[in-house]
Amino acid sequence: MTELALPAGSLQAALVAFKEGADAVYLGMHRFSARKEATNFNFEDLAKLKQVANEQQKKIYVTVNTIITDEQLSDAVKLLRQISFIGCDGVIVQDLGIAHLIKTQFPSLSLHGSTQLAVHTIEGVRQMQDMGFERVVLSRELTLEEIQVIREACPDIELKVFIHGALCYGFSGLCTASQQLCGRSANCGACAQICRSWFSLEGDKEVSEALSPVPEGKTTGWYFSMSDLKGGEAAKALDEMGIESLKVEGRMKGPAYSEAASKYYRSVLDGTATEEEKQALEESLSVVFARRQTGGWLTGYGRTSQSFVPRKKPTLGSTSYPGHRGIPAAQVLVVKGDYAVVTTKCNLAIRDGIMFFTKGINQPIDTVKFSLSGIYDNKGNSITYAYKGETVEIEIPRSGPIPHAGETLYLISAHDQNPALLNESVQTVKYPLDLEVRIGKEGISLQTSFMGEKINQNYPADISVAKKSQDLTHHLETIFSQSDTSYCTLGSLSYTNETGLKDEEVFLPLSVLKSIRRDWYGILDKKLANWLESEVVFPASERKADMVTLPSREKLCTKEGLPYLDIYQVASMLESGKKIEGLLFFENDLFYLPLSPVMFEEERYYKSLDTIVRMLKEGNYLERTLIGLNNIAQIRWAKRNPDVHCFFDTYLYLANSEAAKMALQIYPSLAGGYLWMENDSFASERWPFEPSRVGTLYAPPLFISRSCFRHDSLMLKCDQCPHKGSWYVKQQNHRYHVMVNDCITTVVKA
Repeated sequence: MTELALPAGSLQAALVAFKEGADAVYLGMHRFSARKEATNFNFEDLAKLKQVANEQQKKIYVTVNTIITDEQLSDAVKLLRQISFIGCDGVIVQDLGIAHLIKTQFPSLSLHGSTQLAVHTIEGVRQMQDMGFERVVLSRELTLEEIQVIREACPDIELKVFIHGALCYGFSGLCTASQQLCGRSANCGACAQICRSWFSLEGDKEVSEALSPVPEGKTTGWYFSMSDLKGGEAAKALDEMGIESLKVEGRMKGPAYSEAASKYYRSVLDGTATEEEKQALEESLSVVFARRQTGGWLTGYGRTSQSFVPRKKPTLGSTSYPGHRGIPAAQVLVVKGDYAVVTTKCNLAIRDGIMFFTKGINQPIDTVKFSLSGIYDNKGNSITYAYKGETVEIEIPRSGPIPHAGETLYLISAHDQNPALLNESVQTVKYPLDLEVRIGKEGISLQTSFMGEKINQNYPADISVAKKSQDLTHHLETIFSQSDTSYCTLGSLSYTNETGLKDEEVFLPLSVLKSIRRDWYGILDKKLANWLESEVVFPASERKADMVTLPSREKLCTKEGLPYLDIYQVASMLESGKKIEGLLFFENDLFYLPLSPVMFEEERYYKSLDTIVRMLKEGNYLERTLIGLNNIAQIRWAKRNPDVHCFFDTYLYLANSEAAKMALQIYPSLAGGYLWMENDSFASERWPFEPSRVGTLYAPPLFISRSCFRHDSLMLKCDQCPHKGSWYVKQQNHRYHVMVNDCITTVVKA
């Protein structure tokens, strides 16, 4: 059965999700979580949830899915110690260094690839499998048909697919807008959601109007704000396809969201609810949180693949307003002072949250939100509840903007949507330790193996002859299985009796045994605390591989500011007789061919790349050419072509020495690599090679998106579209260039 995985921004949200039908939850700890602002989990919370999960046969996935630096490696190891001690069903990672630490130091932890790795092709999934990952969270930009192709080609690795929640404008992991504009790295869990802010638009005067149309009324908007994904229609198809896990987005949201999402998608997957019941559950979820909703690329894209079939379905953007809009609540018929006569579009009650749109002062559109404080029937009687389809009077805010006749009011919160708090005072999961007990004439000795260390402790005790027959095994197991607040407990127990008495004759005072037990578990807890917090030493690298010193990265950019080349265009021009000079970047007597991090038509992409390599070889250029790998999938292509020289480019983030070790492990022929573009410091002595710095002038694209700016942002029709375009957007005196090529949108600093 396909697993339903819910977000858990807090322990309460996780408990609610389990209660309402989620098979699993995914959560972050206080460090290295891509949702830094969520409540997140501490060690005790994780231990509590693990115990609940064990009892209810649920699963837990922990996200350690940010990019980390060398100076953070020690803290990352400490966090992995906590997770490995408590245990979980998978650790979701983006950083190759974290993956390397898990493989080498915590092999009991299952590796899951984050959507931040931008895996969207067959070769990407296969490369993850080669690296020891057991599950891959696919990019959100895939259609059902594309997922089906990956599923059939990769049957031996688990796949996880997003089915509900926020869609990012850019590919997860490839977005640098927040870092460049606000100094807050999305790859470190601090995304400022630049895509949810508004911009002004102007045409590109250097291209024809056909390539830069500005529709009337579209000069300002939230052009990069995506609609939310609502995957109820796709969930069953993914289940039947054999996808192992379906993921609901939303660790920043609370227990009410967990409850509503669990109930709705549980009903979809189980198929037990009537259409009416399912619609009610769907509406409840939308009231808790919903932007404009679509089927996303799964069912709302209007294409099955990266083709140029005209898209007829609604656009994927949410450009008129980027926030929560709930569901339509009522239509305004007339406004009379502090009251509005409305026809209800859903059931309404006192204390429900209501919103309507109004003209903005500092932005194109603003909202007015208020709590419903008064409802009156057609006789003027005060009522607490109005049913869908009724005409009633409601109180509206006494100051500020008022709604006008014909406007829609939206229900953005329900008076009873917050679930009752579940008891969080649950037992923590305990680590079972096998205990050896030696009972001698002068006392008791205890021995166990813990954290790779033998622990022995001797306790003096008066051993006497029992007045009645004793069950020594029962006494010892009963006492040492009661570990109270310790994170350890009794596993198996064995003992040796060296008192000279028969087992049934040995009398051990209960008070003495309890005292020994308290001290014993205190010792174990101290050992655990020391292990969890002990400093980690990363030795210097014994030898450094010879690597090419790569040029400052801004020198390997097109005149439009793109840090990669169009492979199809390069291959076509070479085949038409053009020379290599002028087609590839050339610096320090070497040619450079950086690849795109996005490549939906993978087979066609590699065919064109193979054509380029063949022609480079025929022209005796191949030895002087370096190819930049920008997606995990491209490593497999590089390994199939031993004659090529490749480097890890800026999107295969080499942020720490462990990532560098992983790079050499998975691709021993590596010719070089750039240090992670969002950080300029590294512990050189630890690295197996010297990375190249990108340089201070390098500005990568803010967004690389499958959302077509022409169609999804400007709402232009696909019919007779040139599949290209160029515009400029402005915000706070900053200007950005928006380019569409083959329906892929790229945004760079102008």
